[in-house]
Amino acid sequence: MEPIKSFNNVVIGQFALTRIPIRVYVDNRYLTITDTDDVVDPIIGFGMDENGRMQQFDYRMVQHLAVGPTGNVIDLDAYNKAMGFEEPKEEEPKEEEPKEEEPKKEESVSLSEMARSLNEKPIEYSDIETYGDLKQLIDTIQKGERNAKIKGVAIDFLLGAVPYLDKARTVFDLAKAAYGKPDNKKTGTFIDKLDVDDEVSAIVDDTVEDNFLAFIAKDMESKPADAIIAKDFSMNDELQKYLQDKFKQRTVAGYQESVNEMYTFGTGDIVTNKNKSCQHYGSKGVVKKIMDLPNGMGKVVVYRVTNQGPTYKPGDVLTKTLDQLEKYYG
Repeated sequence: MEPIKSFNNVVIGQFALTRIPIRVYVDNRYLTITDTDDVVDPIIGFGMDENGRMQQFDYRMVQHLAVGPTGNVIDLDAYNKAMGFEEPKEEEPKEEEPKEEEPKKEESVSLSEMARSLNEKPIEYSDIETYGDLKQLIDTIQKGERNAKIKGVAIDFLLGAVPYLDKARTVFDLAKAAYGKPDNKKTGTFIDKLDVDDEVSAIVDDTVEDNFLAFIAKDMESKPADAIIAKDFSMNDELQKYLQDKFKQRTVAGYQESVNEMYTFGTGDIVTNKNKSCQHYGSKGVVKKIMDLPNGMGKVVVYRVTNQGPTYKPGDVLTKTLDQLEKYYG
């Protein structure tokens, strides 16, 4: 089979199917392919830039691919060589032309194997092993050294995968960027462990979140550079511990434990927010529905606001845990 002359959506899509992080280098910048849907169109592809925005690109303008957290560069020559393609030789025409369907199948399998082999080794959470590594990561971002690597993890890859990470100047900034990263966007690095479940984040007050992140950042900054980060570190678990310590032994999961002690609201009930530390304290509204949190973590109430306040207005829809609300009797 003849070598390809330019990258196309089939080649890029097959790399994306391996679930190995992949970026395209086009117009002097990297764009991250977030899903196979980004390269469905055979002419124009889409990739996420360093600011988390999706940008169009022409496959023919792609100069090379960067595969995996280590950013292994695959240009056309490397791809064609790995696939075993050769330049066509002048020879007498053969009587029978090979069927196209079988080579395509073989190409897909070979590409999957090639992607894994070119990735050198799986980059797992242990690649950023110490708090010193974490601080070095922030220092490198601060200096704008996009082409650098920390323990094999490409800085440019992380900046392309995590919105606002390029603004990180402190551990707090890094934690906040990772905390808000969409759950379905994975980097295959320790940064993923700094993320909090989106559904949990949605029901935790913003002020509480910022205080929690400040607490975590201070704790991390106090660690010696050679201190090993726990293999089972989880921001979700750290948030649970923080809430338990600061809010009378209650965690997001623990809210369910106190449900039996409280009135269980129903659709149509009028409730008021009694949590003085919540930015929506004092808001009143009509219950629209009650939802279960994932993994048995309790319930939340969704209500439509009927009064005016500094941070809310009639018509707003708010979601709060049961213990933050009480029935309003007028």
